[in-house]
Amino acid sequence: MPSIEENHEFWNDRFHWGKHRGDVWSARWGGPQAQWQWCVYPRIRKWLPVSTILEIGCGMGRWTRFLREFCEELVAVDLSERCLAVCEERFPEVVCRLGDGRTLNFQQDSTVDLVFSFESLVHTEMDDLRSYLAEIARVLKPGGSCFLHHSNLGNYEGYFRWVRSLPEPLRTPLQNRGILDFDGWRALSVDHQNVQKEATAAGLGMLSQELVPWGSRRLIDCFSVFQLGEVGSAGKVLENSWFTERAAEIRKISTAYVEPERHLG
Repeated sequence: MPSIEENHEFWNDRFHWGKHRGDVWSARWGGPQAQWQWCVYPRIRKWLPVSTILEIGCGMGRWTRFLREFCEELVAVDLSERCLAVCEERFPEVVCRLGDGRTLNFQQDSTVDLVFSFESLVHTEMDDLRSYLAEIARVLKPGGSCFLHHSNLGNYEGYFRWVRSLPEPLRTPLQNRGILDFDGWRALSVDHQNVQKEATAAGLGMLSQELVPWGSRRLIDCFSVFQLGEVGSAGKVLENSWFTERAAEIRKISTAYVEPERHLG
């Protein structure tokens, strides 16, 4: 939980994308531009620009619009036919591919400089994530890197199994009052340690892992950075408990620095 089929059914058939096309998820940062500039880009800037980027879980292009400025070729992958249709219309220069939630079988070996995924693989369970890691190692060029945002819910497996076992009429009010943590539909089988283990088995060396809260007091998400091949020393694991406060700060600042209205005389 959630399965590939559940992810496809929800994001392709049931989720109401509306006109926001996913931008609503950047509200806590003050919008996609602010989140990209202050959250996403600083974490991947040392690997940009590159020749080829592959984005897993592009949605309707919230990050695609920025990534395309930093590469000669961008390959955008998603489970949802509906999302890809929007991306093809928005970004005709981007190569859009329908994914199966486990493989990158459309991509040739050793052809990608950077694999990127943000706010997508958090819903991917370990069996499918393991398959992705092997595929990422296959498509990366020698020395190529990947930045993956995935679940760390498994680090609190006992707690969240108990929370999920509670009847919904009891659980939801307690979560809304902040007494119980939300799990954000994260994959319970995934934690940062088993991701590192499986990445190493696939031939990816860990550069860093950053554990962050996401709508929860617990550090239920992780940003993992890997490089194809061995790395010089063991990567650092950072527990960033102030991540949510940083988002609130950026949102507040972004409201003070807005583009002025232009009046034509």
